[in-house]
Amino acid sequence: FDVSADGVKENLRSDGRGRLDFRCMSLQTDTIPGCNGSARLRLSNTEILVGVKVDLGEPSPDFPNEGKIQFSVECCQSSSTGGDTTNEGLGLELERCLQHMTTHSTIFDLKTLCVIPGQQCWVIYVDVLILDSNGNLFDAASIATKAALHTTRIPKYTLINTGGGDGEDEFEIEISDDPEEGTSIDVSKFPICISLFKIGEHYIADANLEEEQCVDARITFGVNGEGQMFTVQKSGSGGVDPSVLTEMFQIAKDIGIRISNSLNDCLKRPETSAQNVLGEK
Repeated sequence: FDVSADGVKENLRSDGRGRLDFRCMSLQTDTIPGCNGSARLRLSNTEILVGVKVDLGEPSPDFPNEGKIQFSVECCQSSSTGGDTTNEGLGLELERCLQHMTTHSTIFDLKTLCVIPGQQCWVIYVDVLILDSNGNLFDAASIATKAALHTTRIPKYTLINTGGGDGEDEFEIEISDDPEEGTSIDVSKFPICISLFKIGEHYIADANLEEEQCVDARITFGVNGEGQMFTVQKSGSGGVDPSVLTEMFQIAKDIGIRISNSLNDCLKRPETSAQNVLGEK
């Protein structure tokens, strides 16, 4: 007899939620001094801290007119990921998921990060720190990341032509010290992760750590407030029937639209103190 699995079957989970209910989510922005953007999110006892730094760097030779977004995910030793997945393995999986979602050309034009084509560009470094885990890390980390990017400002700069001796233009980059002069990032179309966890014949949203011990498979969808789907990622050895997967796809889309729009509304408010994003149980 498994309390979590039996509760999912009866649509009454151990903490009183239904299968598709999320826990209370608290978000605070501008939490790390010295960063270009930051956010801290608590989803029950899952706690994520995201810091964003923006620095000049060299563009990729394959994309000389674009900037870059690079992710790093670290799990504190005290945080438990659940199951057989190591902290390092989960961090790499989450890192790849975030990288894939946020560099999609339809949601963010990396060309806006170009400073001098083929020579200099802005590189956005996103550091995700998992302080504590009580399940559903992918969803929590993606929401915290979107909030941190929302607070990020790309520094204002001026190109000064110093004139090259060989007749070609040479430029110095003068960067403003005033963060208020920077350019914000429009994250309204950025996707977030919505993970659905299959337990037996049913599936749930926002699994806690106890429930994750019973999961046969996790399907993570990257979806934004317009219902656009950017990624689908499966984890776990259990199979998912195609008809069930189609149903999960639609459910994840509906949840993603609702949470993305709630988050967008939350980010429009001027407060930087902790805010309840969803207000669910």
